[in-house]
Amino acid sequence: MKKHDRKVLNELCNYLGEDLENPMCQELIQHVNECPDCQFYLDTVKMTVNIFRETHPTTPVPENVKKDLIKSLKLNKK
Repeated sequence: MKKHDRKVLNELCNYLGEDLENPMCQELIQHVNECPDCQFYLDTVKMTVNIFRETHPTTPVPENVKKDLIKSLKLNKK
């Protein structure tokens, strides 16, 4: 697996609250390694993110906006 693919999968596992060595993450890694469609999808997502980052400068989000967004999306962990 390419280094940047492993980084993406690591981020995905972190997002899911799992360690990269977790069996679920290992299964995900194995699948991506064997699935051209998933590899294409990951590459497309990475290109999209890179294009967006290049064309839209980073602007800090105010803390109250972050909190409101997390609250509305119900992402706060209890």
